[in-house]
Order: sequence, then structure tokens, then C-alpha cells
Amino acid sequence: MRMNTPRLVRASAYASIITIVFVVVITVWADLSAPLKDRLKTLSGHHWTSKSILSVLLYAIATLVIYALPHKHGDEGLHGTLNVLFLSTVFGTILLTAFYTAHHLGYI
Repeated sequence: MRMNTPRLVRASAYASIITIVFVVVITVWADLSAPLKDRLKTLSGHHWTSKSILSVLLYAIATLVIYALPHKHGDEGLHGTLNVLFLSTVFGTILLTAFYTAHHLGYI
């Protein structure tokens, strides 16, 4: 099978967005829930290592699944998809920074 580069880029971008959402949610959730943090520790010895492993697996599987799905688009819309990826990255960074700032200041 010949690889379709725009399709792979789109699949990778969508998988990245999914992974960003996962990382933000699991990070905040694990810091607010000791049982979840402990469960993550049992997977690899440290909760951050487990989140990293799960993130890489999620990204790889999501990329393969999304790439394999039937698609309607060629190159059009790729720029918009990459813009959404950029905004997801910025928004995720802002959310985690705000969470840890609030946590450090004792609001959470």
C-alpha cells in the first residue's frame, strides 16, 4: 500500500489533538485523585512514566486508526486541521499552567 502523505499528516494531527486532551485530563485528574495516581504508579513505577507510555500508545493507535478510516478530503482542510492542533497545544499548555499555578497558590 502506498502512503498518502496529506492523509497521514491529518491522521497524525487528529491523534495529537486526542493525545493532548488525554494528557491534560489525566494530569489534572491524577493530581486530584490519589487512587488514580497510585494506579498509574503501579503500571511503571512512577505516574509520569505511566502517563508518557499511555500517551505514546494512544497517539500511535489513534494515528493508525484514523489513517485507516475512509476519508473524503485530499489536501484541502489540512491547514485548518493544523491550526486546530496548534490551538489545542496552546490551550492545553494554558490549562496545565493555570492548574499548577492555582495548585501552588493553594486554590486547589
